[in-house]
Amino acid sequence: MKCGTFLMAGLASAAVAGIASADVEVFFDVSGPGGTGYTVDIEADGGLAGMNIAFDFTNAGGYTWAGDLFITIVDPNGTAIQFGGYNVDAGYTDAGDFDSSFDTSTSGAFAWNQALESFGLSGSGTWTIGFYDGYTGGAATDNWAGVINLEGLAVPAPGALALLGLAGLAGRRRRA
Repeated sequence: MKCGTFLMAGLASAAVAGIASADVEVFFDVSGPGGTGYTVDIEADGGLAGMNIAFDFTNAGGYTWAGDLFITIVDPNGTAIQFGGYNVDAGYTDAGDFDSSFDTSTSGAFAWNQALESFGLSGSGTWTIGFYDGYTGGAATDNWAGVINLEGLAVPAPGALALLGLAGLAGRRRRA
């Protein structure tokens, strides 16, 4: 009976181990001057279906707009897209832009959803996400701080065999 209990615990662990968290969130905080930014590498797998972006834009006296946020995404296979910005170009496939409501220098909260399935980004491994002040004339006082949710990507789960092995060790006991 006890053997069956431990076997079931091991199988349950293996089932949970195979489940990865869905949709990857990446937090960002980008400040000017124009053209500056950074990249973040994440380990994920799947096919990029879309992105949801929410951020607070702060304009402390520059000519930058909320829609000048420039985002790049490169999948593990090297397929790359760019989104948003004004006059910064990474040379990647253009995946679109924010709508005209983002063409404002007024500070505030902004959110956007963008379908990306048609661009064919997919793979398992290192994804590189870039965030930049996409207006070369932007002021050093401009800032975008928020989160991007990458739909369809998942963080790999721990190996099922490793958890199964741990479950087996936990279930083993010596008889006296």
